[in-house]
Amino acid sequence: MKLIFLILTFVVLHLPAAAESTLDAQAMQQRILEQMQAADRHKHDFPKDAHRKPFETFDFLGLRAGMTVMDIGAYAGYSTELLAAAVGPEGRVYSQNREQVLTNYADGYYERTMNDRLANSRLPNVVMHIREYENLELDAQLDLAFLGNIVHDFHNRDGVPKTLEFLGSIYQALKPGGILGVVDHVGIAGQDNFELHRIEPELIRNLLQRSGFIIEAESDLLANSEDSHQVQVYSDTIYRRTDRFVIRARKPK
Repeated sequence: MKLIFLILTFVVLHLPAAAESTLDAQAMQQRILEQMQAADRHKHDFPKDAHRKPFETFDFLGLRAGMTVMDIGAYAGYSTELLAAAVGPEGRVYSQNREQVLTNYADGYYERTMNDRLANSRLPNVVMHIREYENLELDAQLDLAFLGNIVHDFHNRDGVPKTLEFLGSIYQALKPGGILGVVDHVGIAGQDNFELHRIEPELIRNLLQRSGFIIEAESDLLANSEDSHQVQVYSDTIYRRTDRFVIRARKPK
């Protein structure tokens, strides 16, 4: 038995990098699946899983155990909870919201839901981070920042200068070589993307590059060819099933 243990230990310690990465991804997938099936998970989270594909999205972005990440614009915390599972007990998740979002939006729903998620140390590796978007702080402390379905609001509502200020704050919070993952609803030119809550991917690419990020890769894993891009994302015909782009951008080392 001792010999078998020594052999297994040698094999694990000398795995090729690709094989080790595969094992890390498999372990992360298992943690996420277990959290998705948790009996005390919020009831409104379950319908989102199939179309958000949390493991596939996080894996594409390069998320791994032990990382320090921020869920920017966490709102009710769907992504926060699964990011917490993804990084594991040795990692840390900063769940960022504005004070106004928690207390004033949706009659306090977001604050109540976040309080429920974190009650009794339910997610012990999550830290509530109440900050304004343009002043996230945590200079050079994040391995990864996640922006899920929120950049369109900044661009469409606040304009380019404010969006660049926001992205600059994320850039400052990331470590050199840190990753920014962006997911958002695809918009097309000629449509009222303000009203539809969408944005053209090319606009985001340009803003990321102007903010100093290097765009490493894009994925169609959240694409949906049945989305006409001409209806509001909250329409019953497309709700939770919008055509979304996924971008992995990196702060240079």
